[in-house]
This record gives sequence, structure tokens and C-alpha cells, in this order.
Amino acid sequence: MFTRINTLIFVVLILLLPVTKVLAQGLKWTNDVYGSVEDGSGTRFASSRISVDMPWMRTYVGGEKLETDVYLEHTSFRWTGVAAAENDYFWLSVPVFYRQKRDGNNELHLRIEPGLMSDLNSMGTESFGANAEISGRSYLRRGGFIQYGVIVNRTFGDFKPRPLLAWATKVTHSTELLLGFPRTNLQTRWNGGLSTYARFYPDGGLWREEVKLDTGVTATGSDISEVSYRNWRLGTGVELQWQENIWFNAEIGQMRNRQIEARDSTAATVKATPGQNGYWGLGVLVRL
Repeated sequence: MFTRINTLIFVVLILLLPVTKVLAQGLKWTNDVYGSVEDGSGTRFASSRISVDMPWMRTYVGGEKLETDVYLEHTSFRWTGVAAAENDYFWLSVPVFYRQKRDGNNELHLRIEPGLMSDLNSMGTESFGANAEISGRSYLRRGGFIQYGVIVNRTFGDFKPRPLLAWATKVTHSTELLLGFPRTNLQTRWNGGLSTYARFYPDGGLWREEVKLDTGVTATGSDISEVSYRNWRLGTGVELQWQENIWFNAEIGQMRNRQIEARDSTAATVKATPGQNGYWGLGVLVRL
């Protein structure tokens, strides 16, 4: 069941659908199956997320490209048996992507995404964070490429640097394979308006919040705590063109290697390993 604020945000985003043809690159809604906890605190767990991605600026000059978006994400948790991670959590960011062609076959990719992660109660300097990527891409024959670099991404539940590796190739005329870390994708385009895919990717998050203790005192300052959620999604989906550049997306799958960590109302850190439950997602994609 949705919280009131979750429902309100969902309704607002649905009302934006008539203008997504002009504004939005993506509107997505993802829900976990409400399942048991295998280890740690609590008995049952699930998460729900709604996100919208809107383009802001596009600049193309010669072999250079600069793109800027505005991204808003809302996440909520259902963690039965634990008085933790009970708020509504937001990530508001401005992703900036820069691509520079170094020569005929090589490119430099830079991405920085400063953002604000908060439950709207804690809004200090500790709420700021940033995703980042620096990588090189070398194109191969027949449309493939290899990519290598370093990323920092909060979908891992932290801001630690990790390697980025990818190899892409055309398996057939209509099927493309991207094999790498942190994302693997196999996609087949059956015709101009229908494609299917199988994906494996990380999909968690990190937020900062204020915790109201049982005594009624709110932990502040150095006592600001983090909510960290980690999981990997193994899913399959379909993309169907509705009209012009508007596509519908549906995805189902299973989650692996999940972990939730937060502080409860006694200021103690609680952790849990939810089961490898299923999930489903719906979206509206706009390809400009």
C-alpha cells in the first residue's frame, strides 16, 4: 500500500504524462514483491520507487556533446518488525554528460551528477552527494565497442569508486549484447515498434535522514544517519512504441544480493538481508 505522499507524487507524475512528449525522457515506477527477510532484523520487506527524468539542455558542436537533465526519484520502504527506514526518501539531481571524440574510433566520456539525498527533514550539507563517471570508449568493427573507466554511483548503496568495464557487439542484425560491469544487457528489436531485453544491473540507493528517538528527541548534527539499500536486478522486459517517439515499458524479474541498513528509533543500527524476491516495473520512455 502507498503512503499518502507516495500516492500524491504518483498522481502528479501521471498528470505530467500529456506533456512527456515534449519534456520527459523517462517516467518509471518499480515495486518489489513484499517478501520475507532471510537474515537480520524484521520479518518482511519491500521497496517502491517512482522517478522522472527531464531534459534541460542539449549542445552539439563538432565531435563534442553536452547534455544536462533534471532527475527526481522518490523511494519508500515497507520493513515489518523494525522501526527504521519509515520515511519517504528523495534524490534530486542534475546529471551532466560530456562526450568528446578523440579521433575516428575513440571517445572520452565524462558524467557528473550532483544531487540532494534526503527525507526532507534533514537538509544540511550532509545531504549532498554526487555520482561520477570517467571512461574511454573505443569503437570496433561492425558497430561494437569496448569501454573502460571508473564510476561512483549511489545505486550500490554508497559512494565508493568502482571499475566500469563493457564490451558491446551485434549478435545478429537485430540483437545487441552489452556485457560488462556494472550492467549487462541483451536486447532484440523485432521491428520498428517492438523490442525485448534481458538485463542484470544494480538498483539500490543511499539517503540521509533524521531519526526521531523513542525519547522524542530528534538526532541531529553528527547523529544524522544513513539509509543504505543494495540489490541487483535480473529482469526481462518489453518496449512497445505507442506513437512517434513515445514508448511503453514493462519489466519483471528477480532481485539478488539484497541488503538494507538503517538506524531505528533507539539509535541502533539495524540490518537485514531480504529474500531473493521478484519485482515488476512500468514506464513511459521518450526517445527524442
